[in-house]
Parts: sequence; structure tokens; C-alpha cells
Amino acid sequence: MISSPGIGSGLDVDGIINKLMELEQRPLTQLNNNKAEQKAQLSAFGSLKSALSTFQDSVQELAKPAVFNGYKAALADTTMATVSASSSAVAGKHDIEVQSTAQSQKIKSEAFASTDTTIGSGTLTIAFGTYNGDGSFTANTEKSAKTITIDSGKSSLADIRDAINDANADVTASIVNDGSGNRLVIASKDSGLANALKITVNDADGDHTNNAGLSKLAFDASTGGVTNMTETVAAKNAILVIDGITIQKSSNTIDDALEGVTLNLLKAEPGTTSTLTVEKDNSSIEEALKSLVSTYNDLDKTISKLSRYDSASNQGSILTGDSTVRMVQFRVRSMLNESHSAGGINSLSELGISFQKDGSLALDSTKLSEVLADPEKNISTFFGDISGTPTSTPGFITQLDQLVEGMTTSDGLIDSRMDGIDSVLKIMDRRQESLEYRLGEVEKHLRAQFTALDTMIAGMTQTSNFLQQQLASLPRNN
Repeated sequence: MISSPGIGSGLDVDGIINKLMELEQRPLTQLNNNKAEQKAQLSAFGSLKSALSTFQDSVQELAKPAVFNGYKAALADTTMATVSASSSAVAGKHDIEVQSTAQSQKIKSEAFASTDTTIGSGTLTIAFGTYNGDGSFTANTEKSAKTITIDSGKSSLADIRDAINDANADVTASIVNDGSGNRLVIASKDSGLANALKITVNDADGDHTNNAGLSKLAFDASTGGVTNMTETVAAKNAILVIDGITIQKSSNTIDDALEGVTLNLLKAEPGTTSTLTVEKDNSSIEEALKSLVSTYNDLDKTISKLSRYDSASNQGSILTGDSTVRMVQFRVRSMLNESHSAGGINSLSELGISFQKDGSLALDSTKLSEVLADPEKNISTFFGDISGTPTSTPGFITQLDQLVEGMTTSDGLIDSRMDGIDSVLKIMDRRQESLEYRLGEVEKHLRAQFTALDTMIAGMTQTSNFLQQQLASLPRNN
């Protein structure tokens, strides 16, 4: 079917122009192919940088002292307490006896018919402190007393419970139905003798101590005090004996008795001792080295994928033969292969980290364990900086980190290459705009020419037809 252009001449003008434009567009097609290749290279360098950054994270992990200063703690009787150790712990064994666990004091009210029973209005003042053996009360100076207002319109048992809980007074209030009625139970949030409760009442009925109205909730166990509520659980300190030394604490979580060791007491066993063992924990070292090996192998796989050459198909990858990629691979491998003497260790291979035939790294855990168990070898010294005056000398890990940093930093080796590609792409974009504009002008010019040709041929055809008609109408000679 003939399109509108060429209708006068019978020529397929669109088809002719399209074929001509295909020839004209070859430079643009080549430019687009080149742009696609440049963008693929840009993406490839992004992948390489990402793999290097991940590898650098594992390198920097080995620069942290905590990796090499890990300790673990274990208690023979795990039902007595749970234990943990930090990097400040000291290896050793200790005898532990838990004579008493810490408790929070709890007190209960008399039984009331329902939670809606009106108790009374006024104020409750909750204070904390220690009830001494001589009957006196010593206030806890680390906690301020809290005064809670009970309005007459909200003075039921449930209302008072809610008012106490809303006051954030370091206590919890609940209602327990024991079968005989509903009792208000108030518990100190914190355990220990110094956190015992003292509740004084300013009763709206004017009598602040009788067992009527809001005074029903008064509690003062000191000599001469009013105890209209009843103690159900006594405030107690945790008492434990470590290597014959008696220690009292207000909490069952104790982190300042043995340096670097935290004990969480679970139960008391007076007269029974359990052995606490604190020792070096090398698991963090092994995990950090496994991460180093794993991230290096991921980096090596990325480089191989981006730069390999398939001899069977004679096809290269996007960065095959690229000098930047080769430089990255060479420098990192060389650093990992270098001899470095410190801490009685001379190389990574002595730690069990070595290159395999395929170029990957592998970790020999048995070899590593032998080094970690050798008192004459110090792995943290091997990896760490070397002390000196006035400044220290960068150690193995710092040197490796600086090497990778030089490749991944914003003005480093890879970014410089990526910036170069970006510049080329911008030039290509401008070239593309110019070519597209020229092609548009060429197509307009061709269409104008073929339109003129179409018109001329149409005119000539019309004239030819006219002449034929005239000649056909002339008389013929016999």
C-alpha cells in the first residue's frame, strides 16, 4: 500500500527515505553502542568498588582491639546464675556461693468487695529506704518520694491502682482476687533493702492513720509506724560469696564484683559453691578471619567475572584487559602475600590463611588454633600497629586498610576511573544531541526534495496524459 507521500508519482517515498536514513544513522547507532559499553564499564567498576568496600569492612574489623580481647565465662552450676564476660575480664577460676537472691518488697491491702469499692480520697506519699534493725527508717537518697493525689470522684480501688501506675513512682500496683475479696498489691520496681516501701497518707477525712478511708493504704514498718497494709514479700539484698569474700548487692544482676564479669543470680544455694571459669574467647578472632577470607574470595570472584576471557568463544568480559582491574588484583594479592613479622608471627600463612591454586584464600582452623594456643605468638600484635616515638608505625591491617582506602575513596583509583567514564559519557551525550539534530535536518531536507520530485512527476504525468488525449482525438489518415 502506497503512503500519502509519493501518491502523485507512485514512488514509495517513505520507504526510500527510511533506507536513506538508515545509512545516515550509522554514526548514531555506533555512538549508542559505545555509550552502552561505557555504561556497562561504569556499572562494572561500581560492582568492583562495592566488593572492595565489603572486603575493607572485614579488614577494619581486625583493627578493633575487642576482637582480640574477648573473654568468656562459664559457671559449673548453670541453675545458680548466668554469667558473661567482657574484654576487661581477667582469666581465672573463682568459687561462687549464692546465699540469697535480691527481692523487691510487696505489700497488700485488706480485701474489698469489688474493684469499684470506694476507698477514700486525699494523697499518698510513696518513699523508699531501709528498715534498720533498731526500728528506724533510713530514706534512700537516690530516690525522691512521690506524692499522688486521689480525687474524691476517682477514689475506687481500681481508680487508686490506675493513679499509682500513672504516677511513675517506681512501683507497680495491681489488684489480686484471692477468693476472699479484691486486694491492692503494691510492689517496688527495684529490689534490695534500700528500696523498701514507706507509704504515708493525708486522708481527706482528717485521720491519717486509722484503718478507714484512704488511711487503709498506710504502711510504715518502722517503730511507731502505721502498717494498715501487710508485707507479702520482704525486700532483700543479694548475698553471694566469691572466693570467701561476702558481697551484698541490691540487684541480682551484678557487674562490679569481678572486673569484666556480669553475674545474673537465679537461685540461692547456701553452703554450695560452684566454680566460675573465665578464659580467653578466640571465637571472635576466628570469625573475623573467616570474614576476611570470605570477602576477599567474593572480591576475587567479582574481578574474575568482570575481566575473564573465554578462549573457547574468543569473548572477553566488560573489563577484560583493563589496567585498573589488574592493578587492584595485583596490589591486594601482593599485600596478603607479603612477609610481615610481629608478635612472633611472620605471615598470614602461619595463621593458616593461604592462597589456593585457583587464586582463592582458605583458612586452616587447626593451624589457627595452634597459633592462638601458643603463648609465644600474639595475633593482635601481628595485626596491630607498631608502637614507637613519636608516632607508631602502621601495622599489617592498617597498611591493608590504607591500600583499599586508596582504591575506594572518593578521589581514589576506582572513582578516578569512573569519573573519566562519566566525562566520556557527557561528551557522548552532547555528540548524540548534535547527531540527532543533524539527522532531523537531513530527513526534512530529503522529504522536501522527494515532495518536490513527487510534485514534478505528478505534473509531468498530467501533461503526458493530456497530450495523449489530444493526440488520440486527432483524425486518422486512411
